Amino acid sequence: MSTTSGLSRRIWSAAPPALAALIVTAGIAVAAGMAGLTAMSNNDHTGDPVTYAGGQSTPRPPLASGAAALDSAASDAATQVMKSLSGTPQLAGLTTKFTPSGLEVAITLTHNDDRVPDVWVADLAVGAVGERLRTDQAVANDLISSATAVGPGKGGDPVTTYLGVGAVRLGQVFGSPSDSTLAAHVADVAKIHGLEVADLQILHPLESALSVTFVVPKGATIDWTIDELRTALVGQPPDVEGVLIELDDPDGQPLLQSGVAYRTGEGGLWFAPGQDERFGAVHGGTPGN
Repeated sequence: MSTTSGLSRRIWSAAPPALAALIVTAGIAVAAGMAGLTAMSNNDHTGDPVTYAGGQSTPRPPLASGAAALDSAASDAATQVMKSLSGTPQLAGLTTKFTPSGLEVAITLTHNDDRVPDVWVADLAVGAVGERLRTDQAVANDLISSATAVGPGKGGDPVTTYLGVGAVRLGQVFGSPSDSTLAAHVADVAKIHGLEVADLQILHPLESALSVTFVVPKGATIDWTIDELRTALVGQPPDVEGVLIELDDPDGQPLLQSGVAYRTGEGGLWFAPGQDERFGAVHGGTPGN
């Protein structure tokens, strides 16, 4: 792997306003500079695509030519992904359109606070659509020219989030274990790290993705980082196509949220004051690495 061009990491903080402004401004700069500019430009990458999975599938035959045929294929892919994620209440709609610059994907969310869970589920859907439409393209942002997520925010007005699509290899095969195996593994990881599993959802955008909420007991000794916890959950290379981790205090208040979508290369990080240091959260770099 010789490049991370086009990868995006979004950073949010619940810190006091003065500190939050510094952190959020830095996070937005990373997202805009890497996702909004680099990732959205077709063929704007050098070297080998970023590869997360341990397996690779073979290219598929080209899609039928013509605007109508392409849009029909894209619509079918969107329908399949919506069906695969039908158990995800957050996802309300998915539309696709082929343009001269590439595939445009628009996600409709039931609500969008532009936070880690909102962006993460949208990223999963975008990655699954791109993979279903892959033929001989090697890189995600060679196929997908733009991706957005739209939904009502806290005040009810629509919020649009521009999603990053990076120079990530298409055709990745994660070889997801069965749901029962994943659930048992999550329980084991929680025990080893002194955590309690508060909620576990196993999604199937194409293969499998994990959404896990852990409770951090009062007075817990934290001798691991959030990156180490993620690796313990999904392995190296990861055996799922995405993972969302939330760490809560015993009262159910979020301490940290970290999400990674391995088909688009976008990662998100949110933390309450001081929790980034407590859990060794890295504010930059390749998502999920």
